[in-house]
Amino acid sequence: MYGSQEQKEIQIVSPRQVKNPGKIYLYKNFLLVNEMKEGIHVYDNAEPENPKAIGFIQILGNTDLAIKDDILYADHMGNLVALTIGNFGAVNKVGSLPLQNWDLGLPPPAGAYFECIDQTKGLVIRWTKVELKNPACYAIN
Repeated sequence: MYGSQEQKEIQIVSPRQVKNPGKIYLYKNFLLVNEMKEGIHVYDNAEPENPKAIGFIQILGNTDLAIKDDILYADHMGNLVALTIGNFGAVNKVGSLPLQNWDLGLPPPAGAYFECIDQTKGLVIRWTKVELKNPACYAIN
């Protein structure tokens, strides 16, 4: 599956429905729910019996998060990023470290056929298992 360059940017966008949840995190009066490999849903959790969706932090490739002192740490396209969050009105990147063994945009494991990457379609954001007829690419290692 391909995505646009815009999807690569870390930004807060309008709330959206949770489809593929991952980790859940509580911080102050906020509830955060990871949307696997896409970002983080943010809820105002001042009333836990009625959380209110306030936004979605778009972080392509995200599967993990942690927060300390209003800094959100998350994985993003092969990097560990540090973001200031305040009250989740905006996020600002304050640092980044490369991660080893990050595989969002890489082909499937060794010994697998796959559809060749077409960079004119955008960034590879997810691999899906489908039956291919005459695939041209093969992962050797």
